[in-house]
Amino acid sequence: MKYKMILVSLIASLSTAPAFAEHRPGKSSFSDYARVTHVEPIYRTVQVSRPHEECREEEVYYPSGSRHGGGNTALSMIVGGALGGVLGHNISRHHRDTGKIAGAVIGSAIGHEVAENKRGRQSYRHAYEERCRTVNERYSEEKLEGYYVTYRYHGETLTTRMNRDPGDRLKVRVSVRPVGH
Repeated sequence: MKYKMILVSLIASLSTAPAFAEHRPGKSSFSDYARVTHVEPIYRTVQVSRPHEECREEEVYYPSGSRHGGGNTALSMIVGGALGGVLGHNISRHHRDTGKIAGAVIGSAIGHEVAENKRGRQSYRHAYEERCRTVNERYSEEKLEGYYVTYRYHGETLTTRMNRDPGDRLKVRVSVRPVGH
C-alpha cells in the first residue's frame, strides 16, 4: 500500500517536477536530486598487529683476563707434579722411586687445587649492553566502512548505505510506471 502511495506521489509530482530534474521525453526514468538530511559514518572494530622493536639496557659480566675463567688446570697439575717429585726425592732418600711417585701425586693434587682456587677468585668486569627483541603489539582500531545516508525526496524520507559522504544533496534515479488497477 505504501509503495502505491509513493508511486502516486511521484506521478503527481511529475507534473510539477523541479527545474533541475533531468527529464528526457519518452523515457520511464530520469535523474533528480534529493536533499540529504543526515549522514552517519559506519565503523567496524578491527584487530591490528604491528611489530616493533623493544630495547633495554642490561647489565652483563665478563671475566677479566683469561676467556676461560681461570688458570689452566692441566698445566698446574704438571708443574705441581714436577715440584712434588723434586720435593719427594729430597725428603725420602731410602725409597727414591716411592718418594718421587708420592711427591709427584701430592704435587699434582696441590697444583690442581691451586688452579681451581684461582678460578674461584676470578675477577669480573661489568658493562651495560643494549638488548633488543621484536614484539607484536596488538590493538583495536576503528575502520570506516561507509555511511548511512538519510535523504528526503518529494516528502518521503529514505535511507541508503554509501561508500562516501554525498554532501548536501544526493543524485537519485526516479523510475515511473503506471499503476495498474
